[in-house]
Amino acid sequence: MFKVIQYLIEAIDLSVYSYIKPGALHRYSLYDGDLHKYVKTVTTSLSLYAQACSLGESVAKGTLGMPSTNLGKLISQAISTSLSKLTSNTVVELHLMLIPTTLTISYVLANERAMNLNTFRKIITSILTYSDVKDAVEVYSALKKLDRYERLLVELGISEGVIRTNSMNLRSIYMTLCRKITPLSMLVDKLNVTIGMVSRFIKKYDETYDYNLATIASYIYGLETLYNISFKSDLLKERNTMNELYRLDKELRGKGYNFNELIPALCVSTTLSLSSLDYLSKS
Repeated sequence: MFKVIQYLIEAIDLSVYSYIKPGALHRYSLYDGDLHKYVKTVTTSLSLYAQACSLGESVAKGTLGMPSTNLGKLISQAISTSLSKLTSNTVVELHLMLIPTTLTISYVLANERAMNLNTFRKIITSILTYSDVKDAVEVYSALKKLDRYERLLVELGISEGVIRTNSMNLRSIYMTLCRKITPLSMLVDKLNVTIGMVSRFIKKYDETYDYNLATIASYIYGLETLYNISFKSDLLKERNTMNELYRLDKELRGKGYNFNELIPALCVSTTLSLSSLDYLSKS
């Protein structure tokens, strides 16, 4: 459990503060306010991430079935806990993405003693699919407390009645939400993008032994794949890499682009990357 929490906290730090991520927040950003709210969103609910780890281990050991994880309730509690302490500064997408990720990584490590991305892909899909209406209603009720999501849910045609009538589970809720919140698709129908970001992280780290550059490489891959933003293939190999990244950041922000919504997905891929690197360094 401790190792998974360690990967998680280190991943959030790298994903938020790594510099310079063109079009998104970073340590030296002139365009964003409180970056620490990303860290606080998770640390205020850290006990629930510990519960997710325990649940993942229990499922791996066969003492608990996937439908019995009450994943929706766990996500709902994490959102409610953070909201009670941070109010509007809560980044709820972190909980939507990282609670299932933490549970799944814990399962994989308990079951295989090492990170296996193919197993991760299979299990997170199963966990979201085996959730039920009760889980979906829990998440819906938590999200509805936020004005932004209350409007979004109405726009997407999601209500408690619709959830119950259509027997929606967490996977179907996420599939609907990602029509407006693109990065959520990286836990459902675009898991290949998540795995691709992990591969880019590991490749860049093997080349440079630089966690900062590895995180940027992962972010750029996600940006290019999800949003069709193209960068030079040798961008991170140039002598003046940071100057060029700063120029691109200024250019994208000047055009009104803001890709901060990708940060929770970057936290997911970075957590997976760190757990994978830990295994590779021991093999």
